[in-house]
Amino acid sequence: MPALFVRQPDKTLIPYDPDAAADTDDDEEINELDADAEITPEQSDEFALEAHLEEFLASNWSSVSWGRPLEVWHGPDGRSGRQFITPVGRMDFLCTDPKSDALVVVELKRGRPSDRVIGQAARYIGYTRTHLAKPGQRVEGLIVAHQADEALRYGVAAFPGLKLMTYEVSFQLNTVPEPAIGA
Repeated sequence: MPALFVRQPDKTLIPYDPDAAADTDDDEEINELDADAEITPEQSDEFALEAHLEEFLASNWSSVSWGRPLEVWHGPDGRSGRQFITPVGRMDFLCTDPKSDALVVVELKRGRPSDRVIGQAARYIGYTRTHLAKPGQRVEGLIVAHQADEALRYGVAAFPGLKLMTYEVSFQLNTVPEPAIGA
């Protein structure tokens, strides 16, 4: 099933137009889908989560355990590190680690991404190191995915400063006791 909508930098959704789509990694993932393949409920849940994952993280930033303190970067010109657009692609989050003063590129992926995400993260790290980092400032990366296979784990292990984290979403229903009779 082809994509129906694409998210714009201002967070709005517009109908997907394959003729107007830019050549980005996100578009390549869309194009890899077999048009005749059936989408499973699990995949549709992952798509819904992808659409909301960034918003959830941004809204709950201080309670997310990133494994280190992270703050969304803000440039001297006031630009935000959330949905940071560069000539080499759009970063999900560009952050700073206030303890180490490192810049940290955070790339979000749905489901079980291929190890191509490593190249995407490397591109963003390289751009950040070249155009945004102060001399001597460390630039690192963090890939956040729902699942990670061995290929991705080994690929990430080959790049010092690049880390991999997985997320899980849980939902729980709780029984509400009925009111006591005569109370």
